Amino acid sequence: GNPKGTMIEQKSVIRLVKNGGFVTLDDELVILETGQLSFDASTLEIWGSLLNGGQLVITDNDTLLDSKRLKDEIKNKNVNFMWLTSTLFNQMFMADEHIFDSLQCLMIGGEQLSEKHVRMFKGIKNNVRLVNGYGPTENTTFTTTYEIPDRFDIIPIGKPISNTKVFVLNGDKLCGIGIPGELCTSGDGVSRGYLNNKKLTKEKFVKNPYGSGKMYRTGDLVRWMPDGNIEFMGRIDEQVKIRG
Repeated sequence: GNPKGTMIEQKSVIRLVKNGGFVTLDDELVILETGQLSFDASTLEIWGSLLNGGQLVITDNDTLLDSKRLKDEIKNKNVNFMWLTSTLFNQMFMADEHIFDSLQCLMIGGEQLSEKHVRMFKGIKNNVRLVNGYGPTENTTFTTTYEIPDRFDIIPIGKPISNTKVFVLNGDKLCGIGIPGELCTSGDGVSRGYLNNKKLTKEKFVKNPYGSGKMYRTGDLVRWMPDGNIEFMGRIDEQVKIRG
């Protein structure tokens, strides 16, 4: 399809990087930037470091895509925090299973995680906090997060970060525990809408029936788990195609 521009406000960035409750962002933080400026993870990398007195390390694409050079960059620059897409994490880890050992925290996401690769990573016992970060750009980078334990049956997308509320809806009705529905979110992270696309903005950014402001309909199929975490089940339009 065609790329969409999402209008993110200052308060949404502040909600992400100040007291978000999902990772420690302080003056000891050293983040290696891994994405382009147009990629929503750059919001966390740039402002998560600079607005908390930390350091932002910028490198080139050749280093990011070469496991040996990336490992050296992490060690030489004392990087302790990174964000990677699931695919890039899988690729780098398979090239060198100890590439991320010196990190304190590694966030992965952007697409459904590979349980196979995560189990292999957790089996190394390297003391790295591994966090699944889920969220559409329309809700400012992260909506929910889940710190993955050493042993797990599945990897949920977790619980909402600070100043964020999530709802699982079937149409306009709330779904109970275990009942699949569309993930909808509200709070300070919700953007103004899409740039120069009023029709799609009106469709996806609706009046919040459970509070003030707008609610964003993600189009993702999820369900509540008994422990309060959310399990991702795929895109709703893909499920419709499969049933059809």
